Amino acid sequence: MASLKGIIFDKDGTLFNYGEVWGPVFSQAIAKGLSGSSLTEARKEACIDDFLKILGVDGKGNTYPDGIIFRHNRKITATLRLLLLCLRYHLSPFMVGRSMFAFMRKSDLGLEKRIENMEFPGVKEVFEEAYKRGYILGIVTNDTMGSTRIFLDKMGISQYISFIRTKDNSTHQKPNPAAIREFCDEKGLESMEVAIVGDTVVDMEFAHLGKAGYAVAVLTGSGDVEGLEKHADAVYPTLLDVLSDPILFP
Repeated sequence: MASLKGIIFDKDGTLFNYGEVWGPVFSQAIAKGLSGSSLTEARKEACIDDFLKILGVDGKGNTYPDGIIFRHNRKITATLRLLLLCLRYHLSPFMVGRSMFAFMRKSDLGLEKRIENMEFPGVKEVFEEAYKRGYILGIVTNDTMGSTRIFLDKMGISQYISFIRTKDNSTHQKPNPAAIREFCDEKGLESMEVAIVGDTVVDMEFAHLGKAGYAVAVLTGSGDVEGLEKHADAVYPTLLDVLSDPILFP
């Protein structure tokens, strides 16, 4: 293995527990969107639950690995599932489509207010230690730049990160490895000198397609233990546990 000099981190589900942060946010947003519908309260609750499972998370913080947010490359399947949801609950596909666009863009969800009292244990410690050891640190996420900046500032780690790619950039989204190539070109690294830390199989595919030197998975996102163990070089319960990794932090 080449000496590792850079680490690219995913954000949602890697730097924090995806379900705990986004589950309640999405649940409240869907409930608001359905407030004007003719559904009974029982049907409305059932619709919210089904919608959340298609997304990949529920209001109680549970996650579902096959959800849209964890399987960005299954758009056809996701579209069919959404159409079935519309038929089952007699909803307008246009309304559901607008809602889905808002979720994927993380727009109009009052993010700053929702996370202002949240704690993100372990994140700053990991980035401080990695930075002290001389790693060049980057963030590559399929989230928006606005949302990403809000989280990084809240976590107090913006000063350690010198490379960010989001869906707002022209760079192809994961698992396309373009961001790894851009990171290497900008920082003067070879791909084998870069480690990837993420929470989904898509993150691990991103690492392998980009010929990264090391792929680490955490279980605070999709929770897809079986899938991640097949594709990652190492799997840890949380980001803080990555500090015990003998390759990244010998």
